[in-house]
Amino acid sequence: MKRAILVWSVILFLGLPMSLSAQLQKDAVDQQQRKAKFEQFCQFRRDYMQRQIGLTDQEAQQFFTLYEELEAKKWKIDKEARDFARRVARSKSAVSDTEYEKAAQALLEKDEKMAQLDREYYDKFKTFLSSEKLFKFKNAQMKFPRAMMKWQGGKNGQHKGRGHK
Repeated sequence: MKRAILVWSVILFLGLPMSLSAQLQKDAVDQQQRKAKFEQFCQFRRDYMQRQIGLTDQEAQQFFTLYEELEAKKWKIDKEARDFARRVARSKSAVSDTEYEKAAQALLEKDEKMAQLDREYYDKFKTFLSSEKLFKFKNAQMKFPRAMMKWQGGKNGQHKGRGHK
């Protein structure tokens, strides 16, 4: 009996670190894959925006410096509001009306802050983009989610659209 316990202890002692190591390696690979997918997404977005707006190389350099700064700020605002709302929604304890009100207010303020950022950066873009290109930019922003769905949808990125199987 003692021998069986010793054997199992050795197996656990040796097996656990290998299992943990394998999980850590898998997590690192997953993180690298997520990072690569995000970089592909960013490149697709850049290419799409440049093509839709008709930016010159010089305009593109100025535009994407500001655009990526804008998107990073908007992502941060959105994440903070979503995290707060998620904490309230997933709370294991009873949530007070005050907490619900704060969560709803945070989501409303998120939209207001993003609109303020859009206005601020629109004015910055206006210093080097024509009115036509500013219009094309706003139009491209509205159309981008659909283009992204086509890019990543379906087999091998081929989006079949509505009504196709």
